[in-house]
Amino acid sequence: MDLKRHCASDLRPPRVLIHTLGCAKNSVDSDTLSGLLKQNGFELVTRESRADVIVVNTCGFIDDAKVESIQVMLEAVRWKQAANKRRVFAMGCLTQRDGAEIQQELPELDGIFGIGEWSAMLSALGANPLSVSGSDKCTMFSGKAGPGSAYLRISDGCSHACAFCAIPQMRGLYRSEPLEKLVAEAKLLARTGVKELLIIGQETTSYGVDTYRKRMLVELCQQLADIEGIEWLRILYAHPPSAPPHFLSELARVPKLVPYLDFPIEHASANMLKRMNRKTSAAKMKDSILAFRDGREDVCVRTTVLVGFPGETDQDFDELYRFMEDVRFERAGVFTYSPQSGTRGAELSDPVEEGVALDRLDRLMKLQKQLCLERHKSQIGSTMRVLIDRNARDASWGRSTWDAPDIDARVRVRGTLTPGLLHDVTISGAAAYQLDAVPIYDDSIKRGESCGNFALPVLSR
Repeated sequence: MDLKRHCASDLRPPRVLIHTLGCAKNSVDSDTLSGLLKQNGFELVTRESRADVIVVNTCGFIDDAKVESIQVMLEAVRWKQAANKRRVFAMGCLTQRDGAEIQQELPELDGIFGIGEWSAMLSALGANPLSVSGSDKCTMFSGKAGPGSAYLRISDGCSHACAFCAIPQMRGLYRSEPLEKLVAEAKLLARTGVKELLIIGQETTSYGVDTYRKRMLVELCQQLADIEGIEWLRILYAHPPSAPPHFLSELARVPKLVPYLDFPIEHASANMLKRMNRKTSAAKMKDSILAFRDGREDVCVRTTVLVGFPGETDQDFDELYRFMEDVRFERAGVFTYSPQSGTRGAELSDPVEEGVALDRLDRLMKLQKQLCLERHKSQIGSTMRVLIDRNARDASWGRSTWDAPDIDARVRVRGTLTPGLLHDVTISGAAAYQLDAVPIYDDSIKRGESCGNFALPVLSR
């Protein structure tokens, strides 16, 4: 009997756990692999105790991300060594750039793959050779972002060569995906219950320039807005030099586009923008932000700021601080610079001391916390729509139109509401990074309906 169970376990395809690190673009890659594995008969699991194989999808954007990726790979190797016949593979941005070094440092890994090497991965995992051929031509433009939400990756790579960023080395130059295929996938997502599409790319505002010879993001969003079932469109990673005021003004008028813009300025000092190779100015960025806000009170502009870049003086930082005071971003993330090999920034002189950079980060985060608290307090008593993500302890946690998954604030709603659906609520309390609310019940809503268990499609190029 034991022998029969042993033979059966040898015959079944291995159970695979995918550990995803980094940004939403990596999530799309992980879901692409998941879809291909399912098509080939593999079982995807979420607990290490049930897995035969762990695949670590690495991130190499900044030093902290690289350290985390290495730590997770080391933990997976220890998991492998705790039992027979376990295997560990690595993929993603870090392995794309530093695969040879990782192989030398971690020979216990059973395989190291770059971005999109699906056929090689399937072969290494033991898929049927007849089904592996052509896998590299399959792609998914989408990935799960939560109940009722999905990322829609409209492009990959980047051609801007910012001095602090190694993305072009890892993901190549900018490549837009075909508009008609993006719309087709979005329609499939809508039929599975997706309410929110989060439009992502390394930068989204250049969409179409490489293939259509003009910016096509507005046209794409207009076609996505026409899809029945899609209620929210959210733009992430808008590149300021590629987002002039007239373009953002036109984009803001697209139906179903939530009043939210991810607009990473990185800095506001002319000196630092030049050293970072950011082809814009504080004045131009402010004009673009004003064009998107266009006098409305409900708009959220999110930004990302980098402090401690080589050559950043106290005066440079003061200019950045005053810019953030003046613009009053509704959401902001602040990071300290870490040099990336192969980038222009890594070759620059005048490094900033770590303590100075951390102090600047702390000052900006204190400013941003106060700005967030003031804006949240002004929302008390107002009504808004919230997309529910989960239930916990007689409360429901969700996101407003101002909040993207994992990076922004949360809304805690009293009572248990269905994840994956939009609900109207009244704001009853406010903190810097959280709103409290009570639901406004609508008898027309069927609370038993849920769109949290949708399956993502895989399209062939």
